[in-house]
Amino acid sequence: MSAIQRIQNVDVAIVGGGIAGLWLLARLRERGYGALLVESERLGAGQTLCAQGIVHGGAKYSLHGQASRSAEAVAGMPALWRRCLRGEDAIDLRGARLLAEHQYLWATRAPTSRLAAFFASKLMRGHMAKVVNAGSADAVPAALRHPAFQGTVYRLDEPVLEVASVLSALAERYRDAIVRSQGPVVLKADGAITLHYSGCAPQVIRPAITVFTAGAGNVGLPWVAQQLRPLHMVLARGANLPGPLYAHCLGASDLPRLTVTSHCDLGGRLVWYLGGGLAEEGIKRDRLEQIRAARRELSVLLPWVDWNPVEFATFTIQRAEAHQSDGRRPTGPGVFRDGRVIVAWPTKLVLAPLLAEQIEKMLPSLGVRPRPVDLRMLADWPRPEIAAYPWDREDLEWS
Repeated sequence: MSAIQRIQNVDVAIVGGGIAGLWLLARLRERGYGALLVESERLGAGQTLCAQGIVHGGAKYSLHGQASRSAEAVAGMPALWRRCLRGEDAIDLRGARLLAEHQYLWATRAPTSRLAAFFASKLMRGHMAKVVNAGSADAVPAALRHPAFQGTVYRLDEPVLEVASVLSALAERYRDAIVRSQGPVVLKADGAITLHYSGCAPQVIRPAITVFTAGAGNVGLPWVAQQLRPLHMVLARGANLPGPLYAHCLGASDLPRLTVTSHCDLGGRLVWYLGGGLAEEGIKRDRLEQIRAARRELSVLLPWVDWNPVEFATFTIQRAEAHQSDGRRPTGPGVFRDGRVIVAWPTKLVLAPLLAEQIEKMLPSLGVRPRPVDLRMLADWPRPEIAAYPWDREDLEWS
């Protein structure tokens, strides 16, 4: 058997199987391009399955009283994602699931918290509504229904996705165009990519354009200007958790004091996933200090819950993004090109559709037109599985 068995020509080779790569693959395939996605690990293994799954509509980015560029970038995303979930868009996500139809935002009694909510509600009119009867069993989540709760609650037009089901829906629909290669994917000087997998003859992919959507893995390209912004996320689980919660709690800054989403682990246990200011500031703390900080924050915000029997775990995320001179989060997707190689970051999961749109618009100017591609020579090639959620990782230490 020869060292290289066959050569597969494609319009676009996508390297990286997170939400950005999968959405780009779907968009290009639906528009007739011969696109192929290559993943060296599991789908969603980097940042994607560490995301909280919130389809932001802009409220989080309007807390300082002005509609930021980030708020403008995400403004239409809830409507777009809902169309996809209903099967009313070319990107059909009817196999995916919502964890919640809406997010909530709650302000504490602190004047700064109430003022941030007021500003956001004015800017987000029509997408954010104050819950008048917060004590109603149907109005707010169980965690905020306690008689001792004295804050203000708003309902946001921001659904929360079950992220793994989104990846599964995309991966199943375009399975023939998704392959796994062992080890890092290396782009050779002639633009070719060689796939390697134990027990399989190597395959050469010759794309007209190569797009890297590998998150932190994009750093392997010497001309890439990438920045990493870390988070120290917290997980809480236990029978004492007062039901599912999908909410932002406001503090004194333009960043939510705490963001909570809820999930079930493989054992069927309810898990609260804690981000926001707790995760941003927590990067300065070690694991035990971050757990203590989480317990203190939850005890202050929800003092009617007995947090003593609740277990906690933490882990860090490196958010990979296009470099910014001030080190802050980019306001939208980052897309850069060097010759026939494109490197891209969506910045947030919700912006994957915008990223794919930007890249597709670049292709005609590079001489790439949609054409049918026969991928049957890769029919027996290994396919990557969906990665595990962070709360199902065996290496997590709970305490």
